Amino acid sequence: AESAFTPLRLGLSATPERSDMAHIELDELIGPEVYRRSPAELTEGRYLAQYQEKIIDIALSGEDEIRYAEQRRIYSSFLRRRRIVIRSPEDFQQKLIFLSARDPEARTAMLAWREARQIAMNAPAKYSEIERLLHKHAADQVLLFSEYNPVVDQISRRFCLPSITYKTPTEERRTILDRFRTGQYTKLVTGRVLNEGVDVPDCRVAIIVSGNSTKREYIQRLGRILRPKEGEALLYELVTTGTTEEEMAKRRKE
Repeated sequence: AESAFTPLRLGLSATPERSDMAHIELDELIGPEVYRRSPAELTEGRYLAQYQEKIIDIALSGEDEIRYAEQRRIYSSFLRRRRIVIRSPEDFQQKLIFLSARDPEARTAMLAWREARQIAMNAPAKYSEIERLLHKHAADQVLLFSEYNPVVDQISRRFCLPSITYKTPTEERRTILDRFRTGQYTKLVTGRVLNEGVDVPDCRVAIIVSGNSTKREYIQRLGRILRPKEGEALLYELVTTGTTEEEMAKRRKE
């Protein structure tokens, strides 16, 4: 944009906000925001499908609750001892991840944070709920999203579903998407790689098995099922109660 010699510039985005705050540069590169419409407003104008969002609470087992609490204790006690305040993804990167490269205690805290997050996002009860939803929507095209590629692989193996991750070869990815678009495959599980740039107009159901706290990713995943169509689109979120996953689910809708 900086090297484009033109008197006028127009920017269009469904997800302008970024977790790294790079969107603040848009005012200088393009200009201030002049118009915005929400997904709800666009459904009223029939530019997008009508949709429902349903949050499904997931409980940890007693053993996993203990493991989760211990990992969170290690992480939180480190922050208190060092008087570190984490308010954003940038804070987490600069105050913990960078520090962990040279500080053993910081590395222990970071690994504890990661372990707690994986316990919450990969709660075994989520698989029972996925099975229930797949039976409920057996006749529908369904996209399943997970934050972690190992979870994508596990869901794929457990329920015999095609999957796409960053490791999927280009030709295989193209074949899977073509078969999903034509209805030969009715279910597809994926990670971040299908957050954007994929058109599946007949898909009306999405299941977020796990996700991060960014509104950008949430809008991208919602957008996969909002192409105008007959009937109502459904977005399910599986959220583990009593964990930071609850707070992440709230933040991505703010």
